[in-house]
Amino acid sequence: MSADPPRWVEAARGTRWYGLPWHYLLLAAWAAKWFQVMATPASGGASWHLFTEAGRLLFGMHPRGFGDPGGLRLFATYPRFQFGPVTLVAAAVLRRLGPDQGLVVAQILMMGCGLLVMAVAERTALAARPDLDREQVRWTVLGAGAVFVPVWSILAVSFMHLDDVLALVLATFAIRAVVTGRAATAGVLLALSAGAKPWAFGFMALLLALRGPSDEGRALRGAAWAAGVTVLLWAPFVLADPGSVAAAKYAIPNAYDSGLRALGVNTPSTPPWDRPAQILIGFALSAVAVWRGRWAAVLLICTSVRVALDPNTYPYYSAGLVTGALIWDLMGARRPVPAWTLAAGSMFWGWTAVSGDHVLAGDIRVGFAIAAAAYTILAPSAVEVGRGVPG
Repeated sequence: MSADPPRWVEAARGTRWYGLPWHYLLLAAWAAKWFQVMATPASGGASWHLFTEAGRLLFGMHPRGFGDPGGLRLFATYPRFQFGPVTLVAAAVLRRLGPDQGLVVAQILMMGCGLLVMAVAERTALAARPDLDREQVRWTVLGAGAVFVPVWSILAVSFMHLDDVLALVLATFAIRAVVTGRAATAGVLLALSAGAKPWAFGFMALLLALRGPSDEGRALRGAAWAAGVTVLLWAPFVLADPGSVAAAKYAIPNAYDSGLRALGVNTPSTPPWDRPAQILIGFALSAVAVWRGRWAAVLLICTSVRVALDPNTYPYYSAGLVTGALIWDLMGARRPVPAWTLAAGSMFWGWTAVSGDHVLAGDIRVGFAIAAAAYTILAPSAVEVGRGVPG
């Protein structure tokens, strides 16, 4: 069988428009279609009220049913809000951008963030690996987008979890900062990512990739910026009420098809060690990946660990998987092909299809996490980058 591209591709290459980013027009049309599917009154904006309520409480307002103090005591008083200060501020702004507490505007912006993630990942891959065939990268992004966009729409339009959107977008920009050697920028962006959603603290392992022969202090500089911004974000809440720290132990129900159940944890709610374990295990495995030269695997590993150890099974969790998989496919694999992005999307549809079999669904979650960590750490990578990245 011939490996030559189809005749219509050869003909298109000679036209002026083929050099333009036409693949994003197709992806934008695909995103618009999925926006229409997910933005129905029955399913659209399922969790948006949580963010608008928190945004109002932050500035002293009291929505119906919220009589306890808000402001800087918000996290201690209402531990149900499992996100950070960055998300609080963003929600307070977005809720003012239109009717229904800014719901439609926020949906559009968050859906657009998915396209932004793909565009930044593509540009970062070309910066990190200038030897790549740009056309192959383009087709990889287009192929990955076939599953990335539907899964992202569940996060951005159906559930509208602003915290996960911010954490993933900021982490994607942080990877670009790491690739270009901007230590301070990388540290700030990673701190903001964790300040949007605390499970993203595992992404801090990316700072270890800043080590390089030209400047051994870059990793320390990035870590110092990350620590400083983290303190600035969280200290006001902790000083106002030390109970803000204890709020991180808030327990949600342990679903019967969760990865946690598959690992033998059968408690009805979240065990107190679970949240720290998600961060520490994700960080530790990611650190090994970076040490092995697989820095592009950090997001995929951390989000896979999150899914495997989380007591619940919300569909929007899969947006993290496809984001991490896309980055690995573009920057970690020897040839840019959307293999892991398609696999992550398949896992989502897979555990949805077997949702009636709780044991199998939980095993799929844990199995995917093990496979993702083992493969990205042990398998041949695109480039050995001197235990760091170019820049």
